[in-house]
Amino acid sequence: MNKRGKILAVFVSGVFLLLSFSASWLISKYQPPETFSKIFSSDSNGFHQAKFSQKICNGVQCAMCPHKCFLPDGARGKCRVRANFSGSLVTLNYSKPVSVHIDPIEKKPVYHLLPGSLIYSIASAGCNLKCKWCQNWQISQIYPEEASEKLLAPINLKLLFNPLTRQVTGKLEHKEVSSLTPAQVVEYAIASKCKSIAYTYSEPIIFYEYMYDTAKLAKEKGLKNVMVTAGYINPEPLRELVKYMDVVKVDLKGFNKKFYLNYVGGELERVKKALLVLKEEKVFFEIVNLIVPTLNDDESDMREMIVWIKKNLGVNVPIFFSRFSPNYKLKNVPATSVETLEKARNLALKEGLNFVYIGNLSGHPGESTYCPKCKQMLIKRHGYAILGDLVSRNGGKCPYCGTKIPGIWK
Repeated sequence: MNKRGKILAVFVSGVFLLLSFSASWLISKYQPPETFSKIFSSDSNGFHQAKFSQKICNGVQCAMCPHKCFLPDGARGKCRVRANFSGSLVTLNYSKPVSVHIDPIEKKPVYHLLPGSLIYSIASAGCNLKCKWCQNWQISQIYPEEASEKLLAPINLKLLFNPLTRQVTGKLEHKEVSSLTPAQVVEYAIASKCKSIAYTYSEPIIFYEYMYDTAKLAKEKGLKNVMVTAGYINPEPLRELVKYMDVVKVDLKGFNKKFYLNYVGGELERVKKALLVLKEEKVFFEIVNLIVPTLNDDESDMREMIVWIKKNLGVNVPIFFSRFSPNYKLKNVPATSVETLEKARNLALKEGLNFVYIGNLSGHPGESTYCPKCKQMLIKRHGYAILGDLVSRNGGKCPYCGTKIPGIWK
């Protein structure tokens, strides 16, 4: 670069610095209009101080997930529920569920935790990803203020015995609520004969504080905790959370970077890192891979994923290959064929993974659990129903050969 070019470069740099300092001074002296406070006030239902953030450049940077959203005053993150309110990061969906149900635990799907038990399932509005096939897009892709003000929550399950037929039936009671505190969630879960609580349906990472406080209290009361997540979370908050989690079910959407970016809205490497953290923290986890025809069903990608799981997570991690059904923005894509699901399962079994399941295909033999050593069927499933369980009644071991089956069985 000649002398004239160097002078020009120095001049441009000086102008840029002057403009930057001027902008910072103007922002500090004349704050942007607080339009956010016109929608929410600090005493609003759902308003709560958020964890994991830092103040930077007259704004707040959220450190919950890999997006690391920078938020000027009044701005929200990609999840729609974490926001900068007067210089502090807040969450707008605390104790504000949009969906509360009692499910069989197999619906999550979680197969290695208390088979046949009931699980109290809650979700709040929002998500930090944008899966184009999301089956719960009505709650995951909305703002919290778009959710219904009230909903029916199950609060008690009464068991009734008929002495004539000698049958036991259940009567589930509901209550209309506008909010549910962590203490109420735990209370209603116990009263509803549930053995665990699931943070599910949308993305529980974005209602982290609500989940964290509920899980901590649930643990004290003897309940198990299950997080059903896409795993798009930073290591620090994940390590803090799993102290209170018994099982984490991770949706591993695929094993192709472009697919993750274009159809999920995230980075594959971040999810792989979260899975490695779960292993490091010694928390039990299961993996689900929803196979979407023509998009993430490439055999080489599938094989690469299976090999990576075996090498980095171990052969005993349960993995589901689940059937896709047309939904949301992918209604033009056909459902996954049985042949594709069986091919993926056979690849995983051939590679040496011990617990490989087929999901969303009721009645298929791939729903059941088999002993990896003697190959005997140990837990027979048909959809969400348990038709036989030889593991729980045998202390978590195969009754035929004594092989220990990983999971939580009591």
